[in-house]
Amino acid sequence: MKKHSKEQIEATANSIMEHFIPKDAAEQKLSFHFTIPPSSNYKVSYEKDAKGNWAFKDYEVDEK
Repeated sequence: MKKHSKEQIEATANSIMEHFIPKDAAEQKLSFHFTIPPSSNYKVSYEKDAKGNWAFKDYEVDEK
């Protein structure tokens, strides 16, 4: 399995994050799983900042 940099993982997550934003505007955290083909799986986490924008916090390798 290819190891991706934090920057690659964050850029990929940021590009699809809008599809995972909670419907409840009061939510302060979100996380989701995604795959960078062919088989690198990750779980990423975001938190709302003081201005209400979603900020990338961290990631973990999701080994299935």
